[in-house]
Amino acid sequence: MAVRLTGWRGAMAACLLAVVPVSPALPQSDPLRTLSAIPPEVMFLRAAGQWRQGDRSGPLRIVLLRTTSPDGAMRLYVQWLQVADERAGRLATLATEEIPEVFDWRLRIDDYRIEPDVDGARVAIDGTVLTSGRSRRYLLVIGPPGEISFSALR
Repeated sequence: MAVRLTGWRGAMAACLLAVVPVSPALPQSDPLRTLSAIPPEVMFLRAAGQWRQGDRSGPLRIVLLRTTSPDGAMRLYVQWLQVADERAGRLATLATEEIPEVFDWRLRIDDYRIEPDVDGARVAIDGTVLTSGRSRRYLLVIGPPGEISFSALR
């Protein structure tokens, strides 16, 4: 299931895609330039394991964005990467999907644990529902590109 982003969501996604430029690669000798390219809306960017689908595979990552929402609700994305240039070691973004429940349910992510799996990852998330202050635990299961599920555990 692909997510079509328009309006400010599209702008945030464009910002997200620019988080870590993957083509052309920035010189390894200039980490400050790379870090300065990360927009302040990015609260965390974390490698979450590897995805595999048939003979294709690559790294995956999760990205949490701060929004301008007055209640502090966040946006969570999954990105599947693939090798774009094997000789240069450059990666390209194959797919990006939002986990809309994080924003729609007005969640603040307090903690998370990543358990890499054979074809993706399981991410246990501790969050707070901003409208009630209630702590909840969630599970994000990431598979090959486009295969994700998000559910409340308690």
